[in-house]
Amino acid sequence: MHTYNLHGWYAADAFPTRPAPAPANLSTSETPGELRANWTGYEWVDTPYAVPPPATAPAPEPQRITRLAFRNRFTTAEKVALEIAGLDNPAAPMPARAQAAALRANQADLAAATFVDLGRADTRAGVLMLEAAGLLAAGRALVILDAPVTNEERLLA
Repeated sequence: MHTYNLHGWYAADAFPTRPAPAPANLSTSETPGELRANWTGYEWVDTPYAVPPPATAPAPEPQRITRLAFRNRFTTAEKVALEIAGLDNPAAPMPARAQAAALRANQADLAAATFVDLGRADTRAGVLMLEAAGLLAAGRALVILDAPVTNEERLLA
């Protein structure tokens, strides 16, 4: 059996196996410019060998979701807790009022956003802060942020 690698170059030990008829040139030299059999998909062609480009990592999947999809990652109980925590109590000490105001400001930013990017540092910090403040159960922030983006959640460009 005669095989070729991912770049079409003849390779006696290519894996996974890509069978082809026997080439006339059985060279497996990796010297740039030296003739070596290259499979076109129909026939072997003797071509000057060129070092294949390095493999590149696939582009990361965009983590942009709609605002509603982001909100739906929170349970109803979590949404209620966030709403209550955002209420202003004029009798409360100023730090508690400031924390409630910060939560309301974050909710306003979400309402004004075109989409939510789950990979953005400020998005991640905000959700992690909700967990640190006790508004989300331990571990929930990473579930909300790192759950795979579904087709229904994905922002369509």
